[in-house]
Amino acid sequence: AAAADLLARGGWRPDPARVLFAGSGRQAISAVVAALTRPGARLGVEELTYPVLKAIATRLGVTLVPLAMDGAGLIPEAVEEAHRAGPLHAVYVQPVLHNPLSLTMPAERLDRLADVLLRCGIHAIEDAVWAFLRDDLPPLASRAPERTVLVDSLSKRLAPGLSLGFAVAPAAVSGAVAAALRSGGWTPMGFPLEAMAQWQAVGAVETLVRAKQRQAVERQEVAERHLGDFVTRSAPGSYYRWWELPKPWRADTFVAAAARHGIAVTPAAAFAVGRHRGPHAIRLGLASPSAQTLSRALATLADLARSAPEDLAQD
Repeated sequence: AAAADLLARGGWRPDPARVLFAGSGRQAISAVVAALTRPGARLGVEELTYPVLKAIATRLGVTLVPLAMDGAGLIPEAVEEAHRAGPLHAVYVQPVLHNPLSLTMPAERLDRLADVLLRCGIHAIEDAVWAFLRDDLPPLASRAPERTVLVDSLSKRLAPGLSLGFAVAPAAVSGAVAAALRSGGWTPMGFPLEAMAQWQAVGAVETLVRAKQRQAVERQEVAERHLGDFVTRSAPGSYYRWWELPKPWRADTFVAAAARHGIAVTPAAAFAVGRHRGPHAIRLGLASPSAQTLSRALATLADLARSAPEDLAQD
């Protein structure tokens, strides 16, 4: 019941009987993919997706099928088209603050996607790990509950070391997800369960979530101050930013140049699925550094982007 209260958003609250626990959000995703697919299965994913999912699919022998996106996120018709080409066993989707693009699917788009799932008989794996930053929005699971397994995590809300994953599964697949969690050894430790329940009861989770929502906005303002002259994409409440690099920079050379300054950024290729290599872009993570360190790092990256790779080679 405490977990159901924690996961509730936008007027939606999961049935406590449908909530399963894992050791982490990644373990919850692994268990759900294992439960809904089999080796050789086709799993539809956004053409730019969470890199850990790529590793999970490789380990499970699952084929990822890239699905087209636009400015509103995953295109529902792309799911239907891919399903006609060869049955999809499931679709993995990040409707709120998509990683790495920070896109949030509008209500009309979610309604269309739910219709496609129901019409085609496809299950969705809804990754809601970052959705606590936009907890005014109801999830896809509220629109197609019998076809959606929602996965979430405690650590993003509270602290990286407090690891606990959630999977809200409809009755038809709940047993398979629970079996996958047990067989993978992905059950949670007692301490994070107790901490979650107690901190949820006294309002500590709510306090931390509101603080992180404010902090995400503040950090985006810092990023805009340093990168406003460049082509970037994000959302006010997101903890990351997508940066399409100016010519002649390529993502790989910029990543290497940033590393020489002690700054780690992620190239677009890490998120790309299949043959899609992505643009010459990088993802900036804004959450971990202190505010002062973040500002210095972004200033350094902006100066770097204004130079040319040839200039660096001559130095």
